[in-house]
Amino acid sequence: MKFLRAISFFFSSPRGLNIRTNNYSPLRYRRNNGGRLFALAASFFLFQAECSPAVSIFAALDLKKVASECEAGKDIEKQIEEINQESKKDLKDLETQIKSMESNKKSDYDARKIEDMQMILYDMVRTKKYQISEGYGRAIGVLEKEIKKVVADICKEKGIQIVLNSETIVHMEKNCLDITKETIDRLNKVCKSIKVELKGTK
Repeated sequence: MKFLRAISFFFSSPRGLNIRTNNYSPLRYRRNNGGRLFALAASFFLFQAECSPAVSIFAALDLKKVASECEAGKDIEKQIEEINQESKKDLKDLETQIKSMESNKKSDYDARKIEDMQMILYDMVRTKKYQISEGYGRAIGVLEKEIKKVVADICKEKGIQIVLNSETIVHMEKNCLDITKETIDRLNKVCKSIKVELKGTK
């Protein structure tokens, strides 16, 4: 849940967007813009290794746990939180300016100017939401590839043919092979950091 919470931005969804920054809902953004990795984790995850032992061997993997507990996943979480805080401050400054203009409004010209500033704020919100969503998606895409590489290596070494997402398994015996911890340990050795890059920003 911590990783899911970190990827959520403090804006509300574009539908019915309230121009007040203190009304932006991270939960609403999270529900509408959840990361691709967690959509994958919620589905029936299937990984087929390139090996062909005499008997099919299955293993379980908690993909969500791997993403949230590995060093690279935590790094993505930290970067998103920092981006959120920086963006929130910029937008809060503009909102404060608009409030000051509203309190000193004296003419129709002032009212039109306030409306223009509100549109600027709205555009900034929409642009930043898009930039963060795209940047997060690219970082998660890199993490997915790294996870699959590690899982493929484990499968080849252990003769595993199929890896199932443990969250979708109805029943699993205690002695069933679970490669979650081993995947995290190996992933931490080869991938400790993934940069979140926002297009259109310096």
